Amino acid sequence: MADEQGPRKGFWEQAREARHNSDGWIKYFITMATISSVTACGTCLMVVALLIPFIAVIIGIAKFNDCPVNSMIPVYLIAVGIIGVISSSLGLWRQCAGENVKTQRCIACLQIPLTLAWFGFFIAGNIWVYGALNKVETDEEKRQLKPAGKEPVPNPNYCNAWVYWLAFFMITMVYVMIILMCCLLCALGVIVSRSKNEENGPIMQDNEAPNYTEGNGPPEGDDDNKGDATGANP
Repeated sequence: MADEQGPRKGFWEQAREARHNSDGWIKYFITMATISSVTACGTCLMVVALLIPFIAVIIGIAKFNDCPVNSMIPVYLIAVGIIGVISSSLGLWRQCAGENVKTQRCIACLQIPLTLAWFGFFIAGNIWVYGALNKVETDEEKRQLKPAGKEPVPNPNYCNAWVYWLAFFMITMVYVMIILMCCLLCALGVIVSRSKNEENGPIMQDNEAPNYTEGNGPPEGDDDNKGDATGANP
């Protein structure tokens, strides 16, 4: 049975249509993000994005009481990890759903509260993780303080290296990905715009007329036409 919907459009063709149909750059960025998420590369990224949150959940649970510098950092790993696993799973489901409109709408409705929850924990994670950057100690030897002549006491500035640096990595990578995505979409927009201009070709203006300055007469052909007109009327 032949496919009634026709062949699937390529990435560059979809990018050109997105640029042509977008009213502004914001709408274009959102459209391109949606197109990229359903490509093979987007699927691979979703698989990787599924593994990292899963690891974050495991480390956050295993080292839950191992970050006295700020006990909320393991909570951040667990919360963001769970949200990331669910969100990546929904993304893979969306990829498998194809063009099923009902399924796509259902996934979109589920992703809205997840995105809001992730954004809230992301803001809080910036405060918890970056706030402890100047005082945190991740060296295992500094886990306890050893005052002279006294019993060792827990170091209040200690945090397990896996817990702290994984949280730091996950937050920082968000900013890196935002910058890279903006640069990539801007470059893609320029390429698509140039390609569109080359396809349309140069625009000819019909209102261009010769501009004769004083002392410069019309072309020789016009003088001959004028002389013929004079001879025809004695």
